[in-house]
Amino acid sequence: MNRHSKRPARDADPVHPLETLLAHVSADSVDPIDDAHADVWAREVRAKVDGQLAALRRQLNPPRGVARRAARIDDELRALDRDGLLARLAVLRQAPEVRIAHLELSGLTTDDLRQLVAEIETERTQA
Repeated sequence: MNRHSKRPARDADPVHPLETLLAHVSADSVDPIDDAHADVWAREVRAKVDGQLAALRRQLNPPRGVARRAARIDDELRALDRDGLLARLAVLRQAPEVRIAHLELSGLTTDDLRQLVAEIETERTQA
C-alpha cells in the first residue's frame, strides 16, 4: 500500500486489458487481401479529396490574367530626361481615364517613368 492511499501499489507501467485485446485482435485480423483492398480504397479516397480541394482552390483564387508584354519604349521617350518624363506624365494625367497608382513618383527611377509613360500611351492608343 502507498502512504497516501488505501489501495495496494500497482506496477509502474500497467498494460490495460483492452490494449492487450486490441493488439491481439488486430494482429490476427490483418489479411493480405484485405490490406490490398484498404490500400486501393485509401488511394481512391485521397484522389477524390485532392480533386475536391483543387476545385475549391480554383473557386477561391481568381484566374490569373494573361501576361502582357511590356510596352515598347520608342526613341522619343528614350531621349527624355527625368523632368521631361514627369512633364509628359503631368499632361497624361489630365485625361480622366488615366489613373496612376504611384502617388509618390519621386520613388520611381527614370527607367520606371519611361515604362509608365509608354504603358499609358499604348493603352490610350489602343482604346
